[in-house]
Amino acid sequence: MANPGRFTARKLDPSLSARALYGAELRYYRERGGLTLGELAEKLHIELSFLARIEQGERRFDPELAAALDELLDTGGFFTRNISAGRSAPNPDRLTPLADWERLAATIKEWDAALVPGLLQTDAYAAAVADTYAPLLSDRPTRYRWEARLSRTPVLHDPHGPRYLVVLGETALRRVLGSPATMAEQLHGIATLVRRQRITVRVLPLGATPHPTGTDGALRLMTYADETPTLHFTTHDTGTHYTDPGAVNLAHLTHDLLCAAALPPDASLALVEAAALGFRAQAPEAEAEAGREHARPLPGGAYDPAGDPPPGRDRRYSPHD
Repeated sequence: MANPGRFTARKLDPSLSARALYGAELRYYRERGGLTLGELAEKLHIELSFLARIEQGERRFDPELAAALDELLDTGGFFTRNISAGRSAPNPDRLTPLADWERLAATIKEWDAALVPGLLQTDAYAAAVADTYAPLLSDRPTRYRWEARLSRTPVLHDPHGPRYLVVLGETALRRVLGSPATMAEQLHGIATLVRRQRITVRVLPLGATPHPTGTDGALRLMTYADETPTLHFTTHDTGTHYTDPGAVNLAHLTHDLLCAAALPPDASLALVEAAALGFRAQAPEAEAEAGREHARPLPGGAYDPAGDPPPGRDRRYSPHD
């Protein structure tokens, strides 16, 4: 069962969606009645984790549960009257930031031929990406994006977070962004997550031919317990959401074919770690120390992957969401 602590510490933003508002109202009425999540779940004879996910807007309401809550919490019929909101799917284009969709996901599948994806990026690598791909942007939006990355909850370090599978082009391991120290730190962080069994990484060798639909940009596929799967497709200057079944199915096929052409997980990890050692050997000690200052260490030597700029705010910068 999921740890309820990860739900109770964070208040839901009711502006995210109709269902988010519904979940926020559930919390309001529960707290007004002086009940903890555990106490309310016991009275309703349901799992604590299920109730917590409803309160966070992650699961749909059943009409029977709505009626029971109206009676138990004396809501004046609020939940029954607004059951359509409680069962609605949030619109991915209106969720801000993109991290909210990532946090809700059951699985996340990614492909990037040229860069380490945003969910895996260390602070120093993310800064190098920004310097490389957006050198002409003003300081203000650059700072905004940087702060957004640092404020993101690292979903890949959450033991209850989504299952994550990424296919990386070998170019992403070989291309130096920032410095050799930056690259060594970045690849070490990826290897640490793999060894903790939080993520699966497969590397597409330079000699392999990617599926044609995977050469135009990076893709992120997110699936949910009871929602429509979402595809987030990015190029160097745009990022677009899709929920159309045809686009999502094509992306699934593309990712499956890329996995088939990529190295197995063990060989991929060995390649990542070998590349990290190679970069570390190139990095002077002073440079390596400077690189470490950019990263936020986590217990066990891992580094916190940085996140993405919120959709709708300067979407010219996307490498790579």
